[in-house]
Amino acid sequence: MDGARKVKQPERGPRVTDALTDFRLVCTARLTLRAPTVEDEAVVFSIHGDPETNRHNPGGPMTSREGARGFLQAIIGAWAEHGFSYWCVSAGDAPAVIGFAGVDLMELKGRCFLNLYYRFTPAVWGRGYATEAAAEAIKVGRTARPDLPILARTRPANKASIRVAEKLGMKRTVWTPTRVVFEAVS
Repeated sequence: MDGARKVKQPERGPRVTDALTDFRLVCTARLTLRAPTVEDEAVVFSIHGDPETNRHNPGGPMTSREGARGFLQAIIGAWAEHGFSYWCVSAGDAPAVIGFAGVDLMELKGRCFLNLYYRFTPAVWGRGYATEAAAEAIKVGRTARPDLPILARTRPANKASIRVAEKLGMKRTVWTPTRVVFEAVS
């Protein structure tokens, strides 16, 4: 979208290192958030390959299972390296994955940050799931890497994503014709 790229764990700053900070399985009032496994490839492709979920993504929808596999491998690798990344999200105890959300370490123009991410199947839009999952992701980011800002990046036309960031109390830091950036504040 804007040149941001995933990075390896910086040498400086706190790290997730003990069992007290295990974020692989988190439950909210309505959601189960779990670290993905290789078995999630089909649902990664289903949600990320859906043109509707990518309406505001300049790269468009995922076009192949190989792309899904690469995305999934990157997420699983981030979990192994950082102790956090994007979760598979399910409603309650239901096993079906309805979306993805979380924070992941990224770099843009030499600045490391935690990218706040949420993408859900259109069948569950409008239920507040993105806000609920993103709120947990912000907690994880603040716990795992309190030294880094948490940013949500979107397009100005993506009103739903902007509403999620606003509901979370995030502060808008950039607004241009092509991008909007919000930062989580304490």
